[in-house]
Amino acid sequence: MKLNTIIQGDCIEVMKDIPDNSVDLILTDPPYGIDYKGENRPNESKYKNIENDEKEFDLSFLFKRPELKIIFGANNFYKQLPHKGIWICWDKRLTKEADKMLGSAFELAWCSKETGYYKMYRILHGGVVNSDNWLKQGNKRFHPTQKPVRLFEAIIKDFSKEGDTILDPFMGSGTTALACQNLKRNFIGIEISKEYCDIANKRLAQKPLL
Repeated sequence: MKLNTIIQGDCIEVMKDIPDNSVDLILTDPPYGIDYKGENRPNESKYKNIENDEKEFDLSFLFKRPELKIIFGANNFYKQLPHKGIWICWDKRLTKEADKMLGSAFELAWCSKETGYYKMYRILHGGVVNSDNWLKQGNKRFHPTQKPVRLFEAIIKDFSKEGDTILDPFMGSGTTALACQNLKRNFIGIEISKEYCDIANKRLAQKPLL
């Protein structure tokens, strides 16, 4: 399997060619519920549905692998988790006043470590604009659930070392790949949408990597 590349395809099929123990960490944000139309999203037409999201969501193929795993949104499908693990909380508002904004003030990620402490990351979210909008660029986000590069950098620093290989089977717009490239980690990204593969590769080609 070629490192530091984004592969377009179904992650379940692609991962059959990735040997066990060739990856040190799986860091991902699965596309659960993208097709859901909630009351707080009046302009639904501007959001693209993730391909295959209408199917029953099943992550059992991930839990069969031996790598350390960090999976965002796992509290939404906790019945699938193989054990309690430890939890990561991303505080994306930082202040009580900001907590009053529309939407969730934090997000959770499950880590497959069975011992250790829960962790908190306090990194401001850019909201409807790019999640890295602390740079004041004002760019629109590339993906409806895009995470800040700085968040994934912080997690990668804590759960891996330079030279490790990190797999994201739901790469989206490439945040995991950018964080890995910034921190001298290898990555393998899998994304079923050609559009998002193109966006991720374009972001990887830019300087600075955001």
